[in-house]
Amino acid sequence: MRPERRALLILAGANCLFAGSYVTAKLALATWPFASLNMVRFTVAALVLAPYLWRHRRLLPRDRPDQLRLAAMCALGFIGNKAFEYWGLSLSTATDMALLIGAEALATVVLSVLLLGERIRRVETVGLVLGGGGIYLIVAGGLRLPGGFGAGHLLGNLLILLSLLLEACFTIVGKTVVSRYPPFLVTSALVCGSLVVWWPAGLSALAARDWSGLSWSVVAAGLYLGIVTTVVGYWAWFYGLQRVMPGAVAPLLFIQPLVGTALAVLIAGERPGLATLFGGLLVIAGVIMVVVTRPPLASSPPAAAGGG
Repeated sequence: MRPERRALLILAGANCLFAGSYVTAKLALATWPFASLNMVRFTVAALVLAPYLWRHRRLLPRDRPDQLRLAAMCALGFIGNKAFEYWGLSLSTATDMALLIGAEALATVVLSVLLLGERIRRVETVGLVLGGGGIYLIVAGGLRLPGGFGAGHLLGNLLILLSLLLEACFTIVGKTVVSRYPPFLVTSALVCGSLVVWWPAGLSALAARDWSGLSWSVVAAGLYLGIVTTVVGYWAWFYGLQRVMPGAVAPLLFIQPLVGTALAVLIAGERPGLATLFGGLLVIAGVIMVVVTRPPLASSPPAAAGGG
């Protein structure tokens, strides 16, 4: 098998692993608070990644500006993003999460235009409008005004959108960092660094409740999210990105909403409405017009795994 084809298959597999994280986390959040689930997930991942991080610690940023960027990436992508993502997912559905994941790609393009001075073409503007309309249909549940931002499902979707916006900011901030340091090493440092927040937050959340919700399903979810999604998924993602052109990767991102929705229906028994499904199609169409047709940049960041 040609190396490029093998890399594409590995990237496709990584997207399937990321898609599986939505329904896995949703099932675990039924009994555990989101902070405690993140504590378990990143503790498991850190136990695997810590030896690699220690062995290659000399390659980590030494100058103060890059260290501050690394801290900002940790706060945006592995603390703030995961806090709002799991909080929102506990109030929403795995289907909505899977279909909204395309909003991250759209937000990244908008931020690149606003903050990095990149140009936007007419077809991309149309794609952003379509994607924005699809996002509204998913969040509001149809063509109607939101009934109240304090409502459970609506609030959950808004929190998911906020998490995706933070993920897009993470990509922009990390654009220069991952181009000068090994991306998987950076990811390992961010995972381990996030425990400074997740251990106090996770234990406090459990202390406010009790440990009775701990079951083998939560343990299995923590192992999947920590080892399969975080360690294996990110390794596969970076392995593939180092061997294929960025333009070949973009279409593979659509695996996440398709596989994620299918798993939510088959495993969690969710039944998304027509408005939600149509909104998801609009988001996918918008991402196609914005991301797939967008000329790839030589400095495009490989850290945007688009989920997980």
